[in-house]
Amino acid sequence: MAPTPYVNLYGSHPFYLVMEDGGLAHGVFLLNSNAMDVVLQPSPALTWRTTGGILDFYVFLGPDPKSVVRQYLDVIGSPFMPPYWGLGFHLCRWGYSSTAATRQAVKNMTAARFPLDVQWNDLDYTDAKRDFTFNKNNFKDYPDMVREFHRSGRKYVMIVDPAISSSGPPGSYKPYDDGLKRGVFIRNATGQPLVGKVWPGPTVFPDFTNPETQRWWHDMVQEFHDQVPFDGMWIDMNEPSNFVAGSLDGCPNNKLENPPYVPGVLGGSLRAGTICASSQQYLSSHYNLHSLYGLTEAVASHDALVRVRGKRPFVISRSTFAGHGRFAGHWTGDVRSSWEQLYYSIPEVLLFNLYGVPLVGADICGFLGDTSEELCVRWTQLGAFYPFMRNHNDHGSKPQEPYAFSPAAQEAMRKALVLRYSLLPYLYTLFHKAHSAGETVARPLFLE
Repeated sequence: MAPTPYVNLYGSHPFYLVMEDGGLAHGVFLLNSNAMDVVLQPSPALTWRTTGGILDFYVFLGPDPKSVVRQYLDVIGSPFMPPYWGLGFHLCRWGYSSTAATRQAVKNMTAARFPLDVQWNDLDYTDAKRDFTFNKNNFKDYPDMVREFHRSGRKYVMIVDPAISSSGPPGSYKPYDDGLKRGVFIRNATGQPLVGKVWPGPTVFPDFTNPETQRWWHDMVQEFHDQVPFDGMWIDMNEPSNFVAGSLDGCPNNKLENPPYVPGVLGGSLRAGTICASSQQYLSSHYNLHSLYGLTEAVASHDALVRVRGKRPFVISRSTFAGHGRFAGHWTGDVRSSWEQLYYSIPEVLLFNLYGVPLVGADICGFLGDTSEELCVRWTQLGAFYPFMRNHNDHGSKPQEPYAFSPAAQEAMRKALVLRYSLLPYLYTLFHKAHSAGETVARPLFLE
């Protein structure tokens, strides 16, 4: 679900920090991955209502807010150290429909004198929207394009969804055939792989809590990297997102599907927009593990990249849970091109730094709908201070690359980018401090 008021978002971080009247601070972390409501009362009081799991509370006594964050990161793990190039300007669009269109965007950026460290592709590059494939028509010279980017000093990142297409004839799609043999997919009540529906049509969902799944994922990443020498992974749809409620066969009628209490989630049921709560994973039922799905995929992707590339990994994920920052960064999902969403990106970036996920940013100029020139200029100026800076746009929306605007707007954006690039050594130092000493990169003033 795109960010919308009063519905559940892409992640779960049951942690809060309180500034007390006297200026002291403390924090509390509830290590629990079940579905929950969080209710704030004016008294002041906070209520967590969770549907199960263990009640593991950690209390952090501060006494100042920076110490609370550091104590929290002592429990969940310090953020990973991103590669230097990850802090540059990233460009993406759902709708770069060929290698020619992708190359043209890079050429246009160069011609307009905009820095561009990392070029991305959305699902356009895939064959029938399937992971670990590329389209042999519009992207037939895909590996060559990535090598060209490397020769010009750029890096390349592409989208990878967790859901694996399950509808092809046997022997036609290795990730599914191999995964089936190795038993890596989440199972339904009858012990068969649960089949949902995502972009490629009928799909199954890898169970990243299973060590065999992590080995299988590494093998798929390795084989694809042998063909296309990509530099980082963008893991999306990993709530896990599903276009049918539960599965194509529905869900059984049991206590996990119909618990006595359902938090205020979109659609009013635990299976809305995702898979059956009673489906079985290696560690437990999905009822207990749903909030951990993105985190477990991030762990598998991080480890695969380390082994495949032998360098510091770069992973950006949509779904997150406490501890995510040890393995990956985060972008704030399908934000609308509106002033309101620009505004809300500021507390979101600051909060994710308190959560130990400092590599975070919102899609600059917005993702859904058409941006305006003024909004895009202002968002670029704000985005120059996001720890992770990417302009990303939906297909069907009007172009919003920096070169798509008037000379005056381009000049303003260029200035913002030059300022960011002049601050990169400082930003990199902040990331080193976050990684080594549990500090924040983008932080609210009260932390000082």
